[in-house]
Amino acid sequence: MLTKDKFSFKINFRPIVVVFLSLLFGLISARKLYAGDSIYISLVSIVFIGLVIYTCFRGKFILILLFTVFFFLGNGMFYLSYNSFLGKEYKDADVCARISEVSYNDEYGYANLYLEKVVANGESVSGASLFVYNVSYDSFEVGDFITFKGDLEHKNLFSLNGFYSSYYRAGIAYDAYTDTDNINIVSGNLEFDENVRDSIKTLLYENMDERYAGVAFAVLTGDKDGVFESVLDSYRDSGIIHLLTVSGLHVTFLCGLIAWIFKKCKINRFINFLLTFFILLVYAYICGFAPSIVRAMIMGLVLISANLFGKWYDGPTSLSIAGLITLFISPLSALDVGFLMSYSCVGAIFILQKPFANVFKKFLPNKIADLIAISFATQIGILPFLASFFSELNLLSFFVNLLVIPFFAILFPLLVISVLFVLIFPGAGLILKICQYGFFYIEMVAEFFTSTSLKLTLKPFDPLFIALFFMIVFSCSYFVITSSIIKWFLIATLTLLLGLYVMIKPELTYRGTSVAIIGTKYSNCYILESENGQIACVGYDENYINSYLAMEGLDKLDFIFVDYKVKNDFGAEIIYDSEGFAGDFKFLLQNGIYIFEFDDVKIFFTNLSYSSYNYSVIYNTIMNNHFDFAYFEDSEFLYDLDNCFLVSYDYCENFDYSYKKQGSFKYIFDTNCVWRID
Repeated sequence: MLTKDKFSFKINFRPIVVVFLSLLFGLISARKLYAGDSIYISLVSIVFIGLVIYTCFRGKFILILLFTVFFFLGNGMFYLSYNSFLGKEYKDADVCARISEVSYNDEYGYANLYLEKVVANGESVSGASLFVYNVSYDSFEVGDFITFKGDLEHKNLFSLNGFYSSYYRAGIAYDAYTDTDNINIVSGNLEFDENVRDSIKTLLYENMDERYAGVAFAVLTGDKDGVFESVLDSYRDSGIIHLLTVSGLHVTFLCGLIAWIFKKCKINRFINFLLTFFILLVYAYICGFAPSIVRAMIMGLVLISANLFGKWYDGPTSLSIAGLITLFISPLSALDVGFLMSYSCVGAIFILQKPFANVFKKFLPNKIADLIAISFATQIGILPFLASFFSELNLLSFFVNLLVIPFFAILFPLLVISVLFVLIFPGAGLILKICQYGFFYIEMVAEFFTSTSLKLTLKPFDPLFIALFFMIVFSCSYFVITSSIIKWFLIATLTLLLGLYVMIKPELTYRGTSVAIIGTKYSNCYILESENGQIACVGYDENYINSYLAMEGLDKLDFIFVDYKVKNDFGAEIIYDSEGFAGDFKFLLQNGIYIFEFDDVKIFFTNLSYSSYNYSVIYNTIMNNHFDFAYFEDSEFLYDLDNCFLVSYDYCENFDYSYKKQGSFKYIFDTNCVWRID
């Protein structure tokens, strides 16, 4: 017999969790929402309507109030933070700055310098990425101060692939270019964190083989520059790349080591808290305050303080506190894939670990069941981001983590103790060889599982898909309080909606004669689509093409126009000819000019490479032909063409749009509409 309780439904909300998720959602959706992105408009509308219905049903109006206030606060914080970070551009400015990072390209003879403490025309501004040409190796050192005269152009922080979080984390808002003859250098000193990292790096490379020293340095600091490409591939493909990114896993093991030492020394709880806080703060500073370590540090301190004051520790609340602190300090971190993966992973553990463990405990020992449940929850939590940013999932990564994580729980504290010991007693470097054998074991396990064919290629998830996915995940948790009948009905309904959305999504995307420009100023792809649905790609970038196809609900290309062999043909016919026909497309590719004719439209592109520009040929071509769409890589060479949609890197005719600042877009001919698609 069904009673009233059978149909009761309640969600165990924490106000601080609602605040965090609302602020995060507001920051993530701000740019797309106000650009008119239909998916984000639909998603925000669905969430708002759902909350209104639940609020009316439960009578808790504080929920909709918190969501509304902090969602729009997130929108405002996004634009304030974005504009504040970029600042204004400078032309022919006198620039003084300190070098914080140096890399050399020997093949083309230039150096890329990351600059901090930048002063332009006497004004303090954000950091810059400076490209210096005609340089020799070791011309620059970290800590040096330089002066030069040049332009500071805004970096484009967004592309079709998403947000360039590495620039934001490094404080890099500008690009600059100069020659080595135009730079004055004044020797400087390393700062404390740089000195510590340099000392650790030197110690590791002196006492370990180069292959494993790079891995050890990445494990300690998160800096993967010294890790061999083959090692990175094996860690990534086997699903343990998180070991090379300082995260909650590392902080947990570090806190465990600290707690063990303090317990042996019988330090009281208050001093324990203060010393732990200081050690974690210094460690986070050395690691550059990466989002994952900031999150783990704050959560660890909340746990210790809860124990100190005899309070109950609530995981979701501490996670939300950590997230709010991070977002108020660094709002654009909401777009950082590292931030999203870190918080999603831990959130999934809080939501799913207990239900999974209860199932596994029916036939497994408790500790093994808990470990397997955490591993499953972790994989589910990061799945949308693996699909969107890494594209491939090793189906055996679950087993790799079961083999590696318990071993790493011993190896990481041992590495920390060994490094500290050798820093104090330099002659004891031999003990680091023990850690080297540990990394050798992990690499062997990773390579073994990497060789398997049990891999799944994932397509990027769109925001609506991700929202439905996490709603299903949340419905499985004990935070949804209802009868099993209602819970299973809810999960089945959401799963059905997700399946239907996947099926109908391609039909929701307008198909017609169009051209899309995706990429950046220096690496573009042009996507042409005919009325018959044939898709041609001019130029090649695998990541951009994958993202575009997923965004448009497509699964293949028909033609790719390139002059070199490509890694992935996307099911397309590769066209190497310079002139001819390919399906609906008539093409001419020569003298730095790309011309396409299809569906009674004629399109003109200048070459993807600056080196092939021939302006006299370009001028004669456009003056002797009628084009419906023309793209130039430099607005200085735009021409007055009748009835032609003109576009350049920093100009778009009759449209309030800057490709330079706002990214990729699609132009649909019969609607005369421009859509931003990044």
